[in-house]
Amino acid sequence: MNKIPPVERDELTGGLTMSCASLWCAFLADEFDWQGNRSLSEYYKRRSQELSVAPTGSLHDRQLEEAIKRWKR
Repeated sequence: MNKIPPVERDELTGGLTMSCASLWCAFLADEFDWQGNRSLSEYYKRRSQELSVAPTGSLHDRQLEEAIKRWKR
């Protein structure tokens, strides 16, 4: 199992930093791949790649926040 990434938030907006969101998507891609859920693994892998080249800023994404909550319990 991969190490669970930290949650880093933008101080101004409270959204996830782009690098944090990218790391979380990569983590989720690996976890879903390990569980055999190919479609979610591919989805999160694609999101991680997109976010890794995104401009500096923050991200508010309900689906990603819910996934993080499930892992941070």
